[in-house]
Amino acid sequence: MTNSRSARPQRNVQTHTLANGLTIITEEIPYVESIAINVGVRCGSRHEPPGLEGMAHLIEHMLFKGTESVPDPSKISEIIEMSGGSLNAATDYETTIYWCRSLAEKTQESIQLLLQLITEPLLKPVDLELERQVIIEEINSVGDYPNSRAEVMLDELMWPGTSLGRDIAGTIESVSQLTHESLVEFMQNKYSSNNLVVSVAGKLNHNEIIEFVQPLTESLNGSVSNAFDDVNYVANKPRFISEERALEQSHISIGFPGASRHSKSRYALDLLIAILGEGMSSRLFQEIREKRGLAYDIGAGVSHHTDTGAINIYAAVDKNKYETAIHLISKELQEIKTNTNIEELDKVKSLFTGRLKLNREDTRSVANWNCNQTLNEDPFQSTKDYVKKLTDVSLDEIMNVSSEYLLEENMNIAVVGPAESHHDPRRFK
Repeated sequence: MTNSRSARPQRNVQTHTLANGLTIITEEIPYVESIAINVGVRCGSRHEPPGLEGMAHLIEHMLFKGTESVPDPSKISEIIEMSGGSLNAATDYETTIYWCRSLAEKTQESIQLLLQLITEPLLKPVDLELERQVIIEEINSVGDYPNSRAEVMLDELMWPGTSLGRDIAGTIESVSQLTHESLVEFMQNKYSSNNLVVSVAGKLNHNEIIEFVQPLTESLNGSVSNAFDDVNYVANKPRFISEERALEQSHISIGFPGASRHSKSRYALDLLIAILGEGMSSRLFQEIREKRGLAYDIGAGVSHHTDTGAINIYAAVDKNKYETAIHLISKELQEIKTNTNIEELDKVKSLFTGRLKLNREDTRSVANWNCNQTLNEDPFQSTKDYVKKLTDVSLDEIMNVSSEYLLEENMNIAVVGPAESHHDPRRFK
């Protein structure tokens, strides 16, 4: 008996580098009606020299204040939103991503808009003064959320005096001193064509995308690749910092230095931390919330940079029980070093694989993955490659990374809320 349903068309990933160094990567998904576009720049807060802290984030804001073709900022978002799409951007430590998702019939219009943000921004001095105040309010808002404040304090504790040890948005002082001249110069230097990636996913034709993007980006010039100084974690002893606030909860952020994105250990570390704190079936959730009732939410995650990485554990607990919570978290960290089983490992492998499969159904997730891989990885790593490396991780590797990365002397603790100002973290053992 023959199956009457026709086979789903194959997806196809293709890349092309223009003469000026700009990279185009597309993934054709012929059975969807949407298009997702990322314009990624190898420029983030880590590329800022002293005195320009917050500049990368400020530029991200300024590019939405009007272009030569669309001088009215309200029209920029309207072009995408009027057909049900969405448009936004985000600055990270090493990259800035401008993205939109729209109907496939709006592909050229959407690509043109995103590229105009970069090739013909107005960057008016009057807009700089307005947006400066917006960003200062954004920085102020971090202090209003104790969990966000705890994360910032943890970064300062772990990476003092470095680009990883400060808010991506900069400080109120640094943002207040950024000049229009330095803004224009920074963008001209950092937004060069060889530091740009255009990633498109959805119903598309690869050659048509190239033919459309090329003339829109001819005005961009190539330059040296953007670079920044490596950061090395200095281990000496466990560290604790707190900020006293009259709250009903103490917000805890615990950190360890982690693996870089180029480290072979990153895959085992991803799985280890998932066992520890990913989802409601994780060890920390079961122990701290389900068994002890100490927290509404608790979890753990990892981040990978070019040269280093970080492990973060977060929780909010009753103000009188934060010491108990930290003690129990520390106990789980020690327990996982010697007592992890293959069933747990298989479970988190299935979790990662399933999540990636679900993300493959969303054009924005696909465009974002391809963009980030092209910006950060060498060679490009597909989701299939990533899953293969995860599934190859053995239980022995899990035990090895737990002993390597969850060291007591590398434990950093930040608490916002009712807490003593000084602790020796070793007392939480």
